[in-house]
Amino acid sequence: MKRLLTICLLAAISLGTFAQDKECKQEKMHEKFQADKVAFLSQKMDLSVKEAEAFWPIYNEYSKASEEVHKDIMDAVGIIHKAEELSDAEASAAIDALLAAQKKENDLQSQYTERFKKVLPVKKVAAFFAAEDAFRKHLFRQFKDKERPGKPGDKRPFDGRKKPAQKEPADKTQK
Repeated sequence: MKRLLTICLLAAISLGTFAQDKECKQEKMHEKFQADKVAFLSQKMDLSVKEAEAFWPIYNEYSKASEEVHKDIMDAVGIIHKAEELSDAEASAAIDALLAAQKKENDLQSQYTERFKKVLPVKKVAAFFAAEDAFRKHLFRQFKDKERPGKPGDKRPFDGRKKPAQKEPADKTQK
């Protein structure tokens, strides 16, 4: 009995440690993502020191609020993906939640755009939105390069199929 209790206790401790490690890794990945995004935006926006001092605190607020809204959107989308299993009322509620979250996202962008315009020239605010879009495309390309066979950065078009395996000649003297 003591053995069983000891084994269960060790298993529980191991699972708790594993969960903490996973959370720590996810947190580190999120921090790296944010740092990469800030560096990318900084390069593309070409802010002066004064502009950067005014912009980044507002951007950090915007980013945090945007993440929360994005989570709401993803939760609603996750429910909608299970549409076959939902009742009509549940599906309707999920659609309403998605639309409400998307509206909240648009309202948030409008609100923060006005705040950005107060501390940056309009062209730099436009550059911010262009840089965010460029960063999103950059991430997509990175993901696509990891998924695509061949060398990362290879510029040839990808049609979604894997490369066929090269057949070895039956006779090694032939090539």
